[in-house]
Amino acid sequence: MLDALQMIRYQKGIMADLPASAIYLFFQLEDKTHLKESLQVLQKLIDGESAVLGLGEQIMQKSSQKMPYHPYMPKGNQKKLAPAWRCDLVLWLRNSDQGTLMHQARQIIKALKDAFSCIDITRACTYEASYKEDLMVSHDLSGFEDGTENPKQDDRYNVAIIDDKKKYLHGGSCWAVQKWVHDFDWLDKASLQAKEAAIGRSLSDNRELENAPDSAHVKRTEQESFDPEAFMWRRSMPWIDDKLQGGLMFSCFARSFYPFEVQFNRMTGEDDGVVDGVFKFSKIKHTTFLWCPPFFKGKLDLSFLSL
Repeated sequence: MLDALQMIRYQKGIMADLPASAIYLFFQLEDKTHLKESLQVLQKLIDGESAVLGLGEQIMQKSSQKMPYHPYMPKGNQKKLAPAWRCDLVLWLRNSDQGTLMHQARQIIKALKDAFSCIDITRACTYEASYKEDLMVSHDLSGFEDGTENPKQDDRYNVAIIDDKKKYLHGGSCWAVQKWVHDFDWLDKASLQAKEAAIGRSLSDNRELENAPDSAHVKRTEQESFDPEAFMWRRSMPWIDDKLQGGLMFSCFARSFYPFEVQFNRMTGEDDGVVDGVFKFSKIKHTTFLWCPPFFKGKLDLSFLSL
């Protein structure tokens, strides 16, 4: 069971149910001279529950400690399918009220303007959400259930949240965020068989197909098939813009980036040359690796940074 300290230390939004609505804010660091004061502002604004915070490459370079973080580094086929993208700070704003989200996003962007520029604002939502046992399950805009193989009960925390004697690590998490853009024309025209073959599950009841091809997503990402096993806590959400474009904001948390990296290597064919069927109807706009710092005495613990 989890101790009381761990319950307090992690950003609670990581483990909470998906919100009905969300906004993802992506930032680049433009003026390092204002970084310290901007991070101090964030310590006052971010509660870890209504807003989850992740720090990227330029900020993590200021670390004075050995951290489990490293930037996303594409290799092989990934350089074409998911090229590197510079991002230094991500905020996942979570609320069922979209007006509240708008005001919160405006407040944060304004508060950070001296150090950061906002390079992407993405509005997200749940789709056909329901509960299975004690876990909320949402669907991707392709219609397929998302996060089917998520860990259960306390295993969620064991997978997603770091347990360490060092206070700046205990309660932290490694966060991988990937914005996928779907080809809805393909999804509209493709046969049910073609769509199910891409995922490897039945669209109607989420049953795993016995005769799925090797390129099926479920075969590319089977967590138990890696050595060591590659479990992670998925918290992805569909996103939609004003032009009715959309896709999936893939989001996963783990104690290291290993689970994401080995699964993504297989998805992009680095292991055997077979590319995941998901790429038939979706492409990646950007990929970011982040460190989610824990909380200590009610605020983000940034003691690992030398500022």
